[in-house]
Amino acid sequence: MNQSKPVIGITSSVVDHGDIPSVHVHQKYISSVIQGGGIPVVIPLVDDEAAKTLASKCDGFILSGGEDVDPHSYGEDPDPMLRKTNGARDQMELSVVKYAEQSKKPVLGICRGIAMLNAALGGTVMQDIESQYEDPIKHYQTADRPDPTHMVEVSQGSELARIFGTDSVRVNSMHHQAVGRLADTLSATATAPDGIVEGLEGTYEDWYVLAVQWHPEEMAAEDEAMHKLFKTFIEKCR
Repeated sequence: MNQSKPVIGITSSVVDHGDIPSVHVHQKYISSVIQGGGIPVVIPLVDDEAAKTLASKCDGFILSGGEDVDPHSYGEDPDPMLRKTNGARDQMELSVVKYAEQSKKPVLGICRGIAMLNAALGGTVMQDIESQYEDPIKHYQTADRPDPTHMVEVSQGSELARIFGTDSVRVNSMHHQAVGRLADTLSATATAPDGIVEGLEGTYEDWYVLAVQWHPEEMAAEDEAMHKLFKTFIEKCR
């Protein structure tokens, strides 16, 4: 293992390119990890044993964005507004989170990743904000992906506040699901103006866990605060 540059496993999905099922992860995750001082490795959809073997080669993990989390992963039935899911991806990411918890390797969840992390640790997911939450703001922007569109309030004394050096930050927003009931070992440390959870941190003493609802990888090339989010996480993976 290269100790000067931590190896960061990034979870992926499968999408069709020219009718050919292909491993998929947005390039900006890759570039954000490289710019933050890490070596990115894509974790494909594999079974539990293979996922744990791949995870053993990594120093930390990013749970990336993508499809809705299958409600089967947190013991609920599907809502009528549920969109595309991928049970194989859920299972792979559950395995990665369990391995990370056992080995105390850091985890960063992004967008879908915040919901998947919460579900993996015993929480639930709000399957559709507009139909299940009272008076939400717009959480799926029509602006360009890197453009920030709403404020997030950050809890004083939190890891996010330490990283950003402020108690509020403007973020981009591309989600219709959100964190539901919090897992017992997670704390909500950032919220949107309507109260939707935008940041989670672990309450563990020996395991670094951080997750955000927005897409910092889309902003990191131009936004120093979002670059610092990746840089700080990667430093924790050393």
